[in-house]
Amino acid sequence: MTDDRWSSVGDYDERVSAEAILGVLVGEGLPCYVHSDAHVPGLGSAFSVRVPAALAARARALLAHEAISDSELTELALRTPPEDPG
Repeated sequence: MTDDRWSSVGDYDERVSAEAILGVLVGEGLPCYVHSDAHVPGLGSAFSVRVPAALAARARALLAHEAISDSELTELALRTPPEDPG
């Protein structure tokens, strides 16, 4: 089942890459989360970063403008993740 209120702004093969993008968007004040195909935690092979549909264009523009390199993704991924508000 899909949730039309949220849109994917990026698909990744590794959770760490998705988490790095998540960090960029959270840093810009956008609500977002990582969606995975994992039926068992830790066994996912496809990850997408999702934002509210109304903010998808802004998120894509931020990510396109940022043009994040692989080394920047690695650096962001190794930082302490933001705290879960829930």
